Order: sequence, then structure tokens, then C-alpha cells
Amino acid sequence: MCSVFKTQGDELPWEKDLVFYGWRKKYIHTVGTVGQVEWRNLGDHPYTGLFEGATQGIVRFSLAKEPSPESNATAPGLGLKLLRDGMDSANLVAMYSVDGQDSWNFFKNNFTNHIAPAGLGLVPIALKFSQATNNVQQVALSDFAQYGQTGTTVAEPNFPYMLTFQPTGEFTFPDNYVRPFTEDLTSIPSGSTLYKVWALDQPTELGGTEKHIADLVLVSDMITSLWGDQHLFFRHQDMVEDSAIKPEWEEYLETFGLPSAGCPAQRAMQAGRLGDN
Repeated sequence: MCSVFKTQGDELPWEKDLVFYGWRKKYIHTVGTVGQVEWRNLGDHPYTGLFEGATQGIVRFSLAKEPSPESNATAPGLGLKLLRDGMDSANLVAMYSVDGQDSWNFFKNNFTNHIAPAGLGLVPIALKFSQATNNVQQVALSDFAQYGQTGTTVAEPNFPYMLTFQPTGEFTFPDNYVRPFTEDLTSIPSGSTLYKVWALDQPTELGGTEKHIADLVLVSDMITSLWGDQHLFFRHQDMVEDSAIKPEWEEYLETFGLPSAGCPAQRAMQAGRLGDN
């Protein structure tokens, strides 16, 4: 699982071990749609880098598990990739809940990069992710703040604690199954505002406040893509990287798994913070 957090680039990595070699496969979020997007900054906030705007983005919408037309149980989520000149892209993933929702309407609920704990049926997936990080319920945001779209380094990066992607209501779909969800999504016209993006500056326990900082706007057709389903990669930034910069956040982050879990770099960062206490 460490490759999910550490691999650079926009394509799933080639992996080789004693018995297997080939392109890393997706086992969740296997079918979806992709489109080009812009992050349209609304200003009047302190966040830096790509939070100040980006015109070259890719969004992928997918369901975490294979649905059944006979049930309304779906688990929608998104991957967002903002491109930067001369360097790796910035990525995040967001969902409503790993347990999903009782609706086929992809835009039924808000998405966030901080999700609630998984139900008992999904504990095995949480255990798998905990091999790489104890912060299985969050992905970090500091990488978005450290460089602008042109690849320019930000001298004093500033980033929020959490993002919420709020559907605008411009379009909605039935709760009950009518057609494959990909047909719903490919019907969204270019120019649509997909989400209002809200940023929470710090944990609510520390007095955090939320502000509408940007809109995520579709600037192409939304399409299905076999390459997108099989190869497009969205790196997960470990939340330990954010809490290393903002250690006052750490006690408010839910964790999962044994304290010794995590990739070597993450364990070293955690050990360093423990040594500072």
C-alpha cells in the first residue's frame, strides 16, 4: 500500500515481486468517468499555491464498489488532479462515506477528504490501508499549497485542515436505479459548476471556521475511459505530512491500526514528533 502514498506520476506504477509483475491494478473505484476541470478561486482566504487557482485539472468520478441495479446502495467518490509545470501533479481523493449511501444520485451528499470510520464490513479494507498509514480516514492537503500551477515554490505555504465538496444543485439524478451511473455523469454539460469547495481552517475543537473558497468547474465533456479505469493514478498524500507541519492538529485526527503501522518515511516523521514531546 505504500506505493499509493509515495508513487510519483499520473499512471499506476509497474510492480514486480517474486510471483507477480505488471501494472498495479485497481481493486476499488474500478469504473468511472473523467473530465477536465478548473479550480476557480474565489479569493479572500489565506491559502496558497493551487488554492489560488488552477486551470489544468482532471477529475474522476467513480463508485468504490460494484453496485447492483436491484439495490440503491452506492459508494461514490472523486479523485482530483491539478497539474503543475515541470513537476508532479497535486492529488486528492474525497468521498461521502466508505459505507456509501442509499441512492444512485451521485450528487446526493457532500464529499470530503476526512471521512467517518468504516463500518464492520469494511474493516478489512481499513486494515489494508493501515499497512501504509494510521490516518486511513483522511488525505492531506499541504502539497496543494507548496507550489503554484507554474511550479513556483511558495515561500510560506498555507493550507486548510479539511475540504468539503458541496454539490451546487445544478443537476441531480434519481435515487432509484434508472441507468448506469456513468450515463448520468456523461450527461453533465461542459461549463457546469460541479461543486462549491469549502475549507475548514483548523479542527472545530480549536475553533475552526469554514469558508467557501473555490468552485470546481467542468470545462470539457465528461467521458468514460478504459485507460482512466485501468491506469489513471491519484496519489494519496498521507495526513501525517500535514500534522508534521501543524502538530496541534494531530490529537483531533482519528487513527486506525497499530501504532507501528505505516510506511518507513511516515514512521520516521511520527517518531520525530514523539521525540519533540
